[in-house]
Amino acid sequence: MDRRQQEQAIINVIRLLGTSLKNRRMYPPTHPLVRTPVEKCFSDIFLFFAQRQELALAISDGTLVFEGVPIFNLTSSLELFMERLAAIGIPAIVFEKGLAPGDIELFIRFLHETKEEGLSPSDIQKRIEDLGVAHIRVKPPEEDDYALAREIYHDAVNVVVSVLKEIRLGRIPSGSESVRVVNAISGMLNQNRDAILALTLIKNFDEYTYNHSVNVAVLSLAMADALSLSREEKSEVGVAGLLHDVGKTQLALDLIRKPDGLTPAEFEEIKKHPEEGFVILGKMSHIRPASAYMVREHHVRFDRKGYPDLGPDYAVQPKSQIISVADCYDALTTMRSYQNAKQPIEALEIMRKLTGKSLDPNILATLNNVMGSYPIGTMVRLDSMEVGIVIGVGLSGKGPIRIAILVDRQGNPLPRSEEVDLTDVDPRTGRPRWSILSTVNPLLYPDAPKGVFLPPPSS
Repeated sequence: MDRRQQEQAIINVIRLLGTSLKNRRMYPPTHPLVRTPVEKCFSDIFLFFAQRQELALAISDGTLVFEGVPIFNLTSSLELFMERLAAIGIPAIVFEKGLAPGDIELFIRFLHETKEEGLSPSDIQKRIEDLGVAHIRVKPPEEDDYALAREIYHDAVNVVVSVLKEIRLGRIPSGSESVRVVNAISGMLNQNRDAILALTLIKNFDEYTYNHSVNVAVLSLAMADALSLSREEKSEVGVAGLLHDVGKTQLALDLIRKPDGLTPAEFEEIKKHPEEGFVILGKMSHIRPASAYMVREHHVRFDRKGYPDLGPDYAVQPKSQIISVADCYDALTTMRSYQNAKQPIEALEIMRKLTGKSLDPNILATLNNVMGSYPIGTMVRLDSMEVGIVIGVGLSGKGPIRIAILVDRQGNPLPRSEEVDLTDVDPRTGRPRWSILSTVNPLLYPDAPKGVFLPPPSS
């Protein structure tokens, strides 16, 4: 199965689980309306085991996520299934190879009969095992998050490549694939925000346009989450971030790739790309008008200057500044032929000086909250005198701060990074084992491996 077929099969599996649970409220377990969905669900899951050993279903931030696919179009049976998982306290379930219809049937029985709420995963696991469930386990699938994030990120890059290629060939592509990958990114942000945000710090100069587009989408969606936008608004913001630069396809390639400063005439050409993008998105299917307007307005400054000049009476979309802030942050933290990449903290400080002028102070404050005191990608020195990179900040920039140590206390690069958690406490002293002393200029350690904090690609 290709990815789209897999996603449809995944949605069908969840629908069948929900249907069986819903019907269990009205009929005995032997009734066909309870058993038939279980048997069909098993048949669909069984197809996946030809290529993998297990399938993971998580519930995160009110969203069902199955193998990285967020399930947004909830029927009443799906809502019931999600509510029961959340109420009982099940963060994730994993279907293992060897699964039998009886495992699914007994798990549905557990969901139906259990009256307690907020149980621990270990207690739930013991109870379902006592019922006789052999190949379903309750466990957050943390070990797969970084590999899954990488897959989603690269899928999004491929979609951007395809969209830009189609437009340059004079064709108008469908927007369905853009919407699909934006929903996948949104699901990954719910499942493990650090995993997908870390990928925005992996810069590829040769593919800057594509990586930049995906990075802006990821950062925009993270801010949309923090602003508690609706599901449809998040999708609109994400699509606008992903496609914010499609108008550049209408410009000469040598102009876009020019390594040094632009002449006034060349800059006037560049300034046409938001309006060109607005026109293109207006012709694409599956693209909401709000996304097109955000693309048109992502270079309109907070003080209404910038471009295009839309006149004093034009009502700018408030969400357009989300794209502007994400665009600015990713550009500042990216090495270009004409600029050195800024440290995340340095980039945020530069952007603070632009608030009230180019940038909306409230949107920038949201980005600050998302990124935390030490944003992912920041190089820091610990009180142990080791040097590392921040790889995790927790939800809303709070909670555990995880560091990948790259340089030992003598200043020697490590052959492999060593991960530490700043919340770990030394039992002898009752104090944290590590703390951050200061940030470090990455140029001081050019031999420290870049990107080593990400797990290696799966073979």
